[in-house]
Amino acid sequence: MSQRFRIDGTQLVPDERQGTQPPQQPALAGRTGSYVLQPTSPDLLVFSRSPAEGGSLPTPRVVLSGDASGFPLSDLCAFLSQARWSGVVRVQAPGGERSVILREGEVRGATSDVAADRLGEVLVRLGYLERTQLETVLREHPPSKIGRALVERGLLQAHDLFKCVTHQVSEIFHAIVLCREGSFFLVDQPVEDKLGHNIQLSTQSLLMDSIRKIDELAHFRKRIPHSRLYVLRKGMANARLEPDEDKVLALVDGRRTVLDLGQGARLSEFDVTKVVYGLLEGGFVQLSDKPLGGSMQSLSGIPAVRPKAFMGIPVVRPSSTGIPTVRHSQSGLRAITQPPQQAPVMDVREVVRVFNRIFREIAAEVSKQGLAREFIASANAALSGQALSSSPVLAGLAFAPDGSLPDARLVSSYEQYRGSLGSEPLVSFRQALSDVMFFLLFQAGELLESRADEDLARRVKDMLATLGGS
Repeated sequence: MSQRFRIDGTQLVPDERQGTQPPQQPALAGRTGSYVLQPTSPDLLVFSRSPAEGGSLPTPRVVLSGDASGFPLSDLCAFLSQARWSGVVRVQAPGGERSVILREGEVRGATSDVAADRLGEVLVRLGYLERTQLETVLREHPPSKIGRALVERGLLQAHDLFKCVTHQVSEIFHAIVLCREGSFFLVDQPVEDKLGHNIQLSTQSLLMDSIRKIDELAHFRKRIPHSRLYVLRKGMANARLEPDEDKVLALVDGRRTVLDLGQGARLSEFDVTKVVYGLLEGGFVQLSDKPLGGSMQSLSGIPAVRPKAFMGIPVVRPSSTGIPTVRHSQSGLRAITQPPQQAPVMDVREVVRVFNRIFREIAAEVSKQGLAREFIASANAALSGQALSSSPVLAGLAFAPDGSLPDARLVSSYEQYRGSLGSEPLVSFRQALSDVMFFLLFQAGELLESRADEDLARRVKDMLATLGGS
């Protein structure tokens, strides 16, 4: 656990509110010397030893940190994806702390202490669960077990749970990319084979999805520069409002900020900003830098944040060292580009063989719990409903009792749809099978004990490595 300090007047002293902690080496041990305090945001202190003495620390350690308002986190995530970096991106903002876990540049999970990001809230927002059902389940199960409990009660299908967890991770990622206040940290630490859930999301695809939100947020910031502004009622809401607008407007009392309203309405910062913007446009509310009863100053007409400052500064420069170059997209999101790497040569039959071996391994592990029939039935329901992948190569297929898909039909389907699978059809084919694999691992993780699940994840990783996968 990181040691905590507080600033008492002009002195930096250990924080005595930590309570009883196990003995650990003092945080400042071995750091004797003269340090320069660098100018940073109010939430971040950076000291650099002068002159520098070098050296390193074992992982986990912070290898990069900065001010989220002065550096575009979208660019950072794009660079980490291209560099196939493994570790944790952590962002501490006024609304809470969020982290996204990367392994070889791809998103493998996310965490958040923001109430709106909890899985139960995501299930309610997406319409899979009523609030009363959520409250009933939470009275009997801890939040970390809610997914399994809902599936066991028949309130949720396994593939719908997988979809919601994927959506939850995506939303946390988007919130990190959209963050414009607070501090960010890159933590260089090993990423376990088995995380809370078995998922893998393409960082580049998530960044492309973020472009729309980045552009929308820039538009909203013309009237709502930040989320610490207070929201006051301006007139009666005689018009018919959307459900989220009704919910937020009911919470407006002049003493809540935009951020407070989001927490109260269980909406993300982006979503509540969008709702408040709509209420501003409709003339139902106004903004102030003071709460009701203070000296109020309307800020609803504040000028827009300039795009250059909004999207920040370059990550890297073109050079002869082989470092990727940077180009600007229309939205301001930079794409990292470099000469294309030669993809490993793969044969479609070998891809099918390896993935079917993985599918059988997963099914065999689940069968030890006596749940093979239910497992295969659930997987087939997800496959037939295209909940696992929209790729046409999987259409009409079904899992055999041993967990495999028919080899010959898979190869035939690939040949049939090869022309519609893009410029790299075999890569697209493999991605479709990978999506299926991660769903099966996710579903197995809800049924297996922790140790068995971790062992299974390691075996699958070794099998996948024969194709050059992570």
